[in-house]
Amino acid sequence: MFLVADCGATKCDWAVSDGTQCVNTFSGAGFNPVHSKDDTIFAAIKNAVTSSEINPRTIECIFFYCAGCINDIAKEKISGALRYFFPDSKILTYDDLTAAGRAIFKTDSGIACILGTGCNAGVYTNMQITDKIPPLGYVLGDEGSGASIGKRLLNALYKKEFPDEYRENFEKECIINYDDIIYGVYTSDSPAVFLASFMPFIHNHINDLMYRNLVLTEFDLFFNRNVIRLNRPKTYNAGFVGSVAVNFEDILKDAARFHGITISNIIQKPILRLVEFHNETTLQEQ
Repeated sequence: MFLVADCGATKCDWAVSDGTQCVNTFSGAGFNPVHSKDDTIFAAIKNAVTSSEINPRTIECIFFYCAGCINDIAKEKISGALRYFFPDSKILTYDDLTAAGRAIFKTDSGIACILGTGCNAGVYTNMQITDKIPPLGYVLGDEGSGASIGKRLLNALYKKEFPDEYRENFEKECIINYDDIIYGVYTSDSPAVFLASFMPFIHNHINDLMYRNLVLTEFDLFFNRNVIRLNRPKTYNAGFVGSVAVNFEDILKDAARFHGITISNIIQKPILRLVEFHNETTLQEQ
């Protein structure tokens, strides 16, 4: 038996496989090991594992994919928490971009992309990410992500790039005001999640050209800064995971065509395809 987890800043999806098929799935709170404290990570894993009624003794290996798994320090924060509940299991940690590549392309090659709360993109070959440009997070980058689009929306509304009635409608529909926004961005534990929380509002108004162009601008920046400079064969197609990619698929494909890139697949959650990948491969890790 093995356990697979796909963890983002907002949510973590889990699945158990007997080696041939998925036998259980469940979800819990997400986290980012770069920003999240040890007790936050521990609590998220504890709540998910205890609610699932998993018998830790039956789990031989854990494949944990996580946004922010960028160095040994971040990986050890996750492994340390997992070892408390699964002391006898082999624990393997990866970043979320590797999860995207394996879920979309499995043993094939392509450009793996993520558009959710954050963004990421890289060249996927031989079941690994072989080239990438760092996304730099919601402050310095993450173009095209829910956090970056949310930031652009707030800037447009409150810097009067949009007419006043747009801001008034936004505040009414989202039940929010300027003070709430400043508090959410600058004092919350997860500013990126807060910024991305406005994506449903944008989706509800996407037929308005103002909002559509706002999203299109972000997607253009995503391809410009994260994809076209990759060391990649021009024949490689792109594949996407994430709620932003799914919910704004038509705009995303328009931006991709402008940059001469074909999108072959868009999926919201990679967890079940990751289970398939590990069921189908005999990948041996270092």
